[in-house]
Amino acid sequence: MPEKIPSLTGRVIFQYFYDVGGDVELGRIPRENLNIIERRRARGARILAPKYEEVGLRPLDVDLGAQKIDGHKVTLEGHVFPIGVIGIYANVEFRDASLDSVIKLVGLNERKVKVAGKELDFDEIPRSLFEDLRRKIEPAIVYPYPPFERPEVYTLILIAESDPPLGAQDFLTKFPKQTAGLLRGEREWASLSDKETEDALKCYLTYSDDDIMFIDWYATLISGAVDYLDEFVHMIELAKIQLLELKTYDRLLDQRLERAYGSLRGVFRGPKMGISWGSRHYRELSKAASDLAELRVEILDLVEDMRNITKFTGEWYLGKLYRLASERFRIADWLALVDKKLDRLQELYAMAMERIDVHRATTMEFLMMILIAAIVALEVLMVLG
Repeated sequence: MPEKIPSLTGRVIFQYFYDVGGDVELGRIPRENLNIIERRRARGARILAPKYEEVGLRPLDVDLGAQKIDGHKVTLEGHVFPIGVIGIYANVEFRDASLDSVIKLVGLNERKVKVAGKELDFDEIPRSLFEDLRRKIEPAIVYPYPPFERPEVYTLILIAESDPPLGAQDFLTKFPKQTAGLLRGEREWASLSDKETEDALKCYLTYSDDDIMFIDWYATLISGAVDYLDEFVHMIELAKIQLLELKTYDRLLDQRLERAYGSLRGVFRGPKMGISWGSRHYRELSKAASDLAELRVEILDLVEDMRNITKFTGEWYLGKLYRLASERFRIADWLALVDKKLDRLQELYAMAMERIDVHRATTMEFLMMILIAAIVALEVLMVLG
């Protein structure tokens, strides 16, 4: 007897994370022009409910209204994180939908859509909302730096109900290719190879027989655990924010390193520095060394904030989810890349300081020779006199 295809009820959230180019002091945000969403964190009823402590990264939530996009009612929210990130979320609900229709819905943000009689790329909608929200919170942006222009885009598929009910193992054994199609937004899911299906489903967590979470590089699928969806979603948020900030720092380091190479190359290839501390090349070298030291402190401070993006106390399950998401998003690789560039920055600073020390030593030796010569000349004049 063929397996009955379930109908699903839930929502799809298209997430767009943008770097704003500085930290955000939430207390300084002008709120008179913002429709703030006040949320109370619900307390779980069951004994084994997730509990964790997360410091300093609860966002300010802003209602951005609703739009009709390709016939779907899409509710829009802005989430302003103090670390310097704005998330724009587009929520689309589905009810009693087939797997194929949900898979089609997951790919909504990959094509042109109709909004108010106009056809445009889906990505233009969150970009416009982000720019407007950033202008409104600009007085609260501190410690500015050049922002990373490209957003981190991610999709959440949250299944609240299914008919017939789906258990955790059903996604793995009865509908593996359809599940992989959801995670990859692949409408032709039947053509997925076994290897690709296995790769899409390999990162998952299940707490009970009734709930399961798949974390993939394109999307996360969460079925069940309705009372704790907000906590699970927040863990995914933090991992994505970490990835965005690492990419921002990586690009910032590339720009500053290139500038530092240019400054040092110009000094090293120029004529030899004179003996005066006031010489042009000495001033240029000193400025380059000072800029390098300042940049390294600045980046180290930013990266340290990013490393401490979460602090867990006693909640192993959410910690497992965060580590699994970090592994899937290759956060450790990005951290290693940033650390490597920071080491290179330190090497450049050491080269500049070594050149400065040589120049100082040479200048001191020359001055000592002048002093000795002056003393000898005075003694000769005294003898002749």
